[in-house]
Amino acid sequence: MSTQHRSAISAAFLALAIAFAPTSAALAARDSATDPESTFHEFVDDLALSPASKRQVEQYFAALPEEKQEAGAADPSTLFTYSEATSTVRQLPVAPSDSGRLTTLAAAGIRTLQVSNRQDVKIGNVTFITFSLSYTYEARGSSVTRNINCTGSASGVISASSSPTSWISQGRGTCDVRTQASVFVKGLPFQFTKVHTVTTQAGNPARVDGRIYSA
Repeated sequence: MSTQHRSAISAAFLALAIAFAPTSAALAARDSATDPESTFHEFVDDLALSPASKRQVEQYFAALPEEKQEAGAADPSTLFTYSEATSTVRQLPVAPSDSGRLTTLAAAGIRTLQVSNRQDVKIGNVTFITFSLSYTYEARGSSVTRNINCTGSASGVISASSSPTSWISQGRGTCDVRTQASVFVKGLPFQFTKVHTVTTQAGNPARVDGRIYSA
């Protein structure tokens, strides 16, 4: 093969390589489609946040270290921060349905108490979920003696469903609400479970401890 012929073939292959090689713009688009910041932006875009809240959350994410960005893009719940829970405990009057037990209840020193507990879950100081719990129970002296009602819910920009349960152990009453939330990350469903729980303090059923933790 002549030198001229070989040069012509080499030039042809070079032209093909240039024609089919990805441009810098294409490479940048491919990389940005998989980088943590783009993934997180897609997650935020799927939520019913105001434009100002979206900007605030995205700016917060952009300022995070790279390893936290990668973790947050894969599992947004790792970015959650929890505000201090607010709890109120009040004594309820005797319900009309219990009017026949009024004398018995009073003589036994039984009182009906109700706890309301609320806690916000945030990313970048923007509220994503608000957990609310209501727990009604009877107490005598220093112990809880009967659970009456335990309910809870999670509201906000993330879809969630809740299921409550309650029990009494060693005179302490507990209301436990398990919430399963669903979000989408790059079009794929991602679920996480949080447990919102309130327990009366030992020796004083009118005081409670509440918290939220991952199941």
